[in-house]
Amino acid sequence: MKAHAIAGFTLVELVVTVSLIGILLAVAVPGMRQLSLNQGVKTAAFDLLSALQYARSEAIKRPSEVVTLKAGATTDGAWSTGWRLLDGSSNVLRSWSIASNITVTDTNTTPVTAVSFGKDGHLTVTPKFEVDPASTTAGVSARCVKVDLMGRPMSNSGGCT
Repeated sequence: MKAHAIAGFTLVELVVTVSLIGILLAVAVPGMRQLSLNQGVKTAAFDLLSALQYARSEAIKRPSEVVTLKAGATTDGAWSTGWRLLDGSSNVLRSWSIASNITVTDTNTTPVTAVSFGKDGHLTVTPKFEVDPASTTAGVSARCVKVDLMGRPMSNSGGCT
């Protein structure tokens, strides 16, 4: 009679495999944090840029009203808590919130808590916002979101100058 061998892993094979997985994770996790923060900064900058574009579009669409993008997702606050779009009657058209590990800083010489677009989509001030991770992390770059006097928002890599 022939004995059947039991298929499976030996303890040594299991320990070696788990050790290799642990080493690979130890190498990969720091890079994933940097990637995650970079993506968070890009996402917040894009959300702010799209909110500014939407505000300008609504102002042109509603020629009898001034459309305002205000700091604070639900109530007046800081840009780092989000922002909301208000029509001429102060009705909230839309609001945005951002991740808690991202900060949005107003880099204007005179702080701006609201950006108002006139009926032609123009502005009286040119706001600049710097989007950064909340904590300094090597390899994570800031993004600058600004609007020219014509009301055209733009975003670029690096801090605002």
